[in-house]
Amino acid sequence: MKQLSAVALLFVIFLGSLFVYVAEDIPAFGDPNSAPNRYVKLFEIDAAGLEGDLEQGVLPASLVDNLEDEIEERGFPLPSGVARVSGKGEGEGEGEGEGEGEEAEGAWEAVIVPAETEQHFYPKEQKYYFIEKRGEKLWVYRYAPVKRYMEEGPNETNVPNMVTYILADYRGYDTLGETTVIFTAGVAVMLLLRRREKRPREKRPE
Repeated sequence: MKQLSAVALLFVIFLGSLFVYVAEDIPAFGDPNSAPNRYVKLFEIDAAGLEGDLEQGVLPASLVDNLEDEIEERGFPLPSGVARVSGKGEGEGEGEGEGEGEEAEGAWEAVIVPAETEQHFYPKEQKYYFIEKRGEKLWVYRYAPVKRYMEEGPNETNVPNMVTYILADYRGYDTLGETTVIFTAGVAVMLLLRRREKRPREKRPE
């Protein structure tokens, strides 16, 4: 019994250490620029000669080549168009790696045409990549899925609450599976708690 308790203690310590290790990578609560809430940086390239094409809504060939090398092998689609982001706020935020702290000098959004456009409830184009100029570099990001949920969710689902339409619509099958697992576990616990051992009846003395 003592050996079993020692193994259980080591297992709890291992799980606790793993939890702390994973929690260090969790972004600050409510951080609008965190990977789950906004975008993930993919790569950066020299901006020389590319900004003019982006301003005209043309994807530079060198940028497309980098996208093919860095993204297509991961299963990401290539963009079909690009447009400048209006307003200054889109390009602001904390940098990472080289060029950290530099304010973005320009920002563009690249869109894709998803294969699901045959279904009427999908938009013809979706914002998929975010490009910004920092110093002499162009930083390329991939938008998080929540970007589309926030912008298209109310129109596509007619549900005012974002949490509700994500769980019940976009992730409907996933939510159904989780609910089924919880329901099955609850029924199993109830059945285990209701089990009663049948004891033989004592014979009363005559």
